[in-house]
Amino acid sequence: MDRARLQAEWAGTLPEPMILEETDSTNRVARELARAGAPHGMAVIAARQTAGRGRRGRTFFSPDGGIYLSVILRLSLEPEQRGLITPMAAAAVCETVERLCGVTCGVKWVNDVLLKGKKLCGILAEGEGEAVVLGAGINYRAPQGGFPPEIRDIACALYPPEGGSVSRERLAAGIVSALVRESEKLPDSAFLRRYREKNVLLGNPVTVYPTGSNSYSAEAVRIDDAGRLIVRKEDGSLAALDSGEVSVRGKEEKR
Repeated sequence: MDRARLQAEWAGTLPEPMILEETDSTNRVARELARAGAPHGMAVIAARQTAGRGRRGRTFFSPDGGIYLSVILRLSLEPEQRGLITPMAAAAVCETVERLCGVTCGVKWVNDVLLKGKKLCGILAEGEGEAVVLGAGINYRAPQGGFPPEIRDIACALYPPEGGSVSRERLAAGIVSALVRESEKLPDSAFLRRYREKNVLLGNPVTVYPTGSNSYSAEAVRIDDAGRLIVRKEDGSLAALDSGEVSVRGKEEKR
């Protein structure tokens, strides 16, 4: 990550970011900064992570060549409104990548941004006192030799190993700016229109993996105004999901 280039791309209204070549987890660093009183909009950006984390405690493959960032958000939201943060972030990342890089992306409820059907970016929001730390890991450049076998069929990068037409620094600065700007509009849920349009689950048969419960088959019906995924179970009843995992039945679950 080129420090001077990133600073040149940085929005003047945002706090000065912490720029790291390597860290275990940008979310961990940002949570420490949030506890110490770091301001709204403060970002931690790294070129690689040694212990990146995804949702439900999973590891997040974070080699050199990616964009790994976390933003501290101090928002006046009710607890039930915080569920809007992750889908807001997915919509903001999707739109920023499309605008700057000229590609077409999709989103998968609740926290993945997809490119050509594969995962380009994962998002993780964690509470830290009154603040929220919002992390995003973007596969900017494909690793030399490709992705590890266990994720090769489901992960992709924006550019080949040698890079592409939009610099990593410009994309990182654009994403942070979008995340802060869009977060400040909450609890306005106007972004959900774009999120719904980009969502790849709606109308598809899915398998739901609820936290702490057995999986079941359903159909993804809609995204409600709280950002929850509404699914229709096989018995015809509806369920509103605000957590858990969902896969497209017969497609992702085979991987």
